[in-house]
Amino acid sequence: METGTVKKWQHDSGWGFIEGDDGNDYFFNIANVRKGQKIRIGITVKFDPFEGQRGSEAENVSIV
Repeated sequence: METGTVKKWQHDSGWGFIEGDDGNDYFFNIANVRKGQKIRIGITVKFDPFEGQRGSEAENVSIV
């Protein structure tokens, strides 16, 4: 698992970007967030990175 900070979150659309501690940006969708987690800009999260159709993406996103 990687850690990072939510740098963009579009609540109405259900997508955003995480800036990983490794310096890379990861796209994520509300479907990739564990249930019960309230995502906000600036919070620290942990996630599993993978290469998707849009490039680097995050799944299993949860608040640290």
